[in-house]
Amino acid sequence: MNCYRCGSPLGSGAFCLRCGADVKLYRRIIRLSNRYYNYGLEKARVRDLTGAVEDLSRALEINKKNILARNLLGLVLYEMGETVQALCEWVVSTHYQEENNPASAYVQHLQENRLELETGAQGIRKFNYALDYARKGSEDLAILQLEWITAHHPKMIKARCLLALLYHSEGKYTKAERELRTILRADVGNTFALHMAREMADDIRAPQVKRRVSLGEAAGNLSREAGEKTEKVRRSLEGRPAFWLKIILTAALILSVLAGIMLPTLERRRSKAVSDAVARYSAELEGLRSERDGARQLQEAYGVFLEMSELDPAKEEDLARLHVLFDSLGTESLRDELYKKLYESWRDYLPILDKEAASRAATTSRPPRSTEAPPDA
Repeated sequence: MNCYRCGSPLGSGAFCLRCGADVKLYRRIIRLSNRYYNYGLEKARVRDLTGAVEDLSRALEINKKNILARNLLGLVLYEMGETVQALCEWVVSTHYQEENNPASAYVQHLQENRLELETGAQGIRKFNYALDYARKGSEDLAILQLEWITAHHPKMIKARCLLALLYHSEGKYTKAERELRTILRADVGNTFALHMAREMADDIRAPQVKRRVSLGEAAGNLSREAGEKTEKVRRSLEGRPAFWLKIILTAALILSVLAGIMLPTLERRRSKAVSDAVARYSAELEGLRSERDGARQLQEAYGVFLEMSELDPAKEEDLARLHVLFDSLGTESLRDELYKKLYESWRDYLPILDKEAASRAATTSRPPRSTEAPPDA
């Protein structure tokens, strides 16, 4: 432990041996931060990731330079699918301690695996889209976005929590229960999943029991009504030679009962087919919208290149304008090959323009040489 004022190692006393600062309160703060770190470490070992995040965040609130707590918090966030937040924690950790810091290896790993980092960032964007769709009442579009996340970025726990909630609201109890089991296997202390699983314990079974009871009551009512109608017809035709009439009425009664049972099932199937078609159309529309946005961005980038080509690099203000326009472009936003070639050519050409401008400035600032002959001695 080092002194907070001069940075020298502290002894066992209550004051710093070098600068004389009072370190009693400082020692208590460091011990409390380390205690919360130990709590978070124990919870992380048993995969209580949510509890570990809470304790480690409290440790960093007390002592922001607790390198062990910050590195462990990054690992826990990475395990929960929060790749970008984990990278932020490790970058801050390397800022406080550059040497002998395991966070440097973690940052290097993510920098070498750009695809993993891009997938995590794309998962965050799609989660925000799904959350916006869910708030606006478009549950089908939100479910499509979240299913993409769980397929390509399966560690993202908060996406699975929202997907389980939407499944439950849609009446898909089996899928919701499967997502909750997946969440609790990854994070045994996830409070959202625990509360939702406890509330769904009755919600999953109650509709099934209620449906069985309602079907039994409906069948009993239909049988009683059929018996009463049959009895009325039998009494009205009793003693008359109407055998074929009895058969026709009985068949019509049976067909009406079967139609009353089958029509709700057919209606449910039709509504499901319509909802599936709407979901597919929405997904196609979303893809077309993203392609259109990409084309618009590419057109704007070409416009910037045309504006750069019209400037005169011999003028200082135009050369500064060239740098401003070039900085507004980026290689990761668009994938067009022509755009990449234009970008690389300007990137190689701008240093040459800077050298020429520097040489011109040096030439104009140099005093002229005297051309007169020296006087005779």
